[in-house]
Amino acid sequence: MTRTLIAYGNINAPYPLDTIPRELLIEKLQQPQSTNQRVQKRHRCRWVAHFLLWQLLKISQKPTALLKHIDYTESGRPQLPVRDVDFNISHSGDWVAVILRVNAQGDSVVGIDIESPQKTRNYPALLAYFASPSEQDWFAKQQDKKGSFYLSWCLREAVLKSQGVGIVKLSAVQHDPLLRQIQSPHCPAGQLVFSHGLPFYLAYFINQTQHLNVQYFVWQGQTLCETTLQDVTYYKVNENIEMTNFIS
Repeated sequence: MTRTLIAYGNINAPYPLDTIPRELLIEKLQQPQSTNQRVQKRHRCRWVAHFLLWQLLKISQKPTALLKHIDYTESGRPQLPVRDVDFNISHSGDWVAVILRVNAQGDSVVGIDIESPQKTRNYPALLAYFASPSEQDWFAKQQDKKGSFYLSWCLREAVLKSQGVGIVKLSAVQHDPLLRQIQSPHCPAGQLVFSHGLPFYLAYFINQTQHLNVQYFVWQGQTLCETTLQDVTYYKVNENIEMTNFIS
């Protein structure tokens, strides 16, 4: 069975974190608490992300013991030592999102990025660092500058994070907003979804070229509730391009 699940939640909400069996905690969660507020917030984000991943593993009927085997690539991307299950995490502001994919037919590859903008930036100047002239021309014609910028930014991050590639390679992701196509040597073929219908901007990539069937969950109160995603845009990634030797 192939399943893709996404869960998100606000880190300030109450979570029964102590219900996660201690043997399923990664080393970073067992470290002593810091008095630095920024470090404390990052630690809280890790806890919530781990909790949401634990919940998604249970929903997908995969063994939660997989959590004991999370390791990291050289670039720091967390991963599981199995081909058919992949996950990715993103946090911004007070929000955390987790994507989990189970693909019984082959490799699972996913990437996710969320952005909760705290302030207005010089979007044209930032875009000039990584976007093509045609994409910059498209941006100049958009009324929603913030939403258009974060579309261009988030989709690149999601594609690159699927392989643990950093933002230094943003310009290696080619984005055609009119044809809704993305090309990159840093990921396999698949699809990308962008949404501006949440308290944050969201983009996620899946190495699936056919119809997507994704379940969405939000943490509310004391439970994970299934929900829907609104205001979405769909992209083809590396369509009709042989990517068997993509750069990881």
